[in-house]
Amino acid sequence: MRGSLAFALAAVMVAGPAAPVPESRAAVVANRRESLMAACMKEQGFRYIPIDSPRRPPRQNTPEQERQSRARYGFKVFAMYVHTTDQEAGGLAALPFDPNDRLTAALSLTQVRAYSRAYDVCLGSAVWQLTGRQVTGRFDLDRKREKALTQALAREFDSYPPAQLSARKYAACLEDYGYTVRSALPSRISSQLMESFVAERTRLAGAEFPIKEEGVEYLPTLSPSQAGPYLEREIKAALADLTCATRTFRWTHQRQAEVRERVAAEWALD
Repeated sequence: MRGSLAFALAAVMVAGPAAPVPESRAAVVANRRESLMAACMKEQGFRYIPIDSPRRPPRQNTPEQERQSRARYGFKVFAMYVHTTDQEAGGLAALPFDPNDRLTAALSLTQVRAYSRAYDVCLGSAVWQLTGRQVTGRFDLDRKREKALTQALAREFDSYPPAQLSARKYAACLEDYGYTVRSALPSRISSQLMESFVAERTRLAGAEFPIKEEGVEYLPTLSPSQAGPYLEREIKAALADLTCATRTFRWTHQRQAEVRERVAAEWALD
């Protein structure tokens, strides 16, 4: 379960004591979900360690920090194969962030399947209790949240003339770097290059796994040397994308972050 890209830059000057940072509503809801999950999984006969989400919005990277990250990891699509022990890259040999992954690693295949079924049941129950929304498991939750986020971003930006103009400039900048832009919609422009590398990784996996089980993310088997050329191209694209975004679209990032926070809370995610 990996996450995706977000950018924001804010500078606040205050006199006297620092102003309090508002709590993240999404994190508060997610922590309630984790408590419900632990109780439900215990009833199902499994141990589940609640993951405490930070109750403050995460500190966003500065432009220079983001540049350094992209120069090493790109969009974090193929970096896991090259930086295999690096947690930041999602390295395949790195210790998992989620302590429950370490618990399930000790289970037999039969137990893992039972655990997965229990997890989906408990997640569906927790999300229903907190939001009144029906989901059948993590895959369904992620799919529905992603659809809701896409719709929310489209409502927020796609008919807003300043965003439309900025997105067209963003697209022109990417094309100047030699990249194909399929859509210049404000809600779509910033994710297109990353999605092209995700699609490439999925195609590689498709050659290995012609028959797939719904709800399972399949990753190709690549050695660091095999993945290296993919990551090199990805890094080049990620840096070009950052340059174009900084020139034309950065003013939207705080508003995008607010939309993502709202949708995450609506789906009991952090």
